[in-house]
Amino acid sequence: MKTSYLPVLLLSGAVICSAQTAALPDPTLDSTGLPGYLKLLARPAAEPWSQITETERFANYASLTFTPYAGLAALFGGAINQALDHPQEWGQGGGAYRTRVASSYGSTFVAYTITYSASAVFRDDNRYFRSNKDGLKARLAHVLVSPYQAHGNAGQLRFSTSSFLGGVGGASIPLLWSPSSWQGWSNVTVNYAVWYGGLAGVNFVREFYPSLVRHYKSKHHAEIQ
Repeated sequence: MKTSYLPVLLLSGAVICSAQTAALPDPTLDSTGLPGYLKLLARPAAEPWSQITETERFANYASLTFTPYAGLAALFGGAINQALDHPQEWGQGGGAYRTRVASSYGSTFVAYTITYSASAVFRDDNRYFRSNKDGLKARLAHVLVSPYQAHGNAGQLRFSTSSFLGGVGGASIPLLWSPSSWQGWSNVTVNYAVWYGGLAGVNFVREFYPSLVRHYKSKHHAEIQ
């Protein structure tokens, strides 16, 4: 009786193909051996894209809301408003600055909490994936539109309804605790611009993080040789 080797060949081919197409870990996302300042930087999501889990959804929310980035953004926003004396009813001094910082962080918390909740409803995957483009302009363009982009359940890029709603909520709801001089559409616009700038800024770091790690590892490798 002849032995058929076809099943064995098919199985071997499948194993070889899967080994060739399997995604290798990205060395630029490995923080082993990196200095502290690089470990603190925001990173893009690991590739290739796969459907987001609820654990990953919360992790993305937490990375924007409960990390040093959120605190630094609140401190910076409070400092700007303190320098501009906005709103003027809060006055000056340490107590006024703390109030402005708390208000700034409150805007951040509201915006990203709305985004997180709405993303579960609309099935938006708001994680940031690097552009994988070479030109600086192309990479910056990818960063600039990123606050309005999300992946759907099938991986397709689409408009991020949840992120848009979060930005609008983070710009308008803080008016509830703001004094009379800080009301109206002009102030909503300012708050919205701050939200957009903050998220685009974090995504800028995420976009260029692999390049920074690659440069550091290349320089470090050259130094030890």
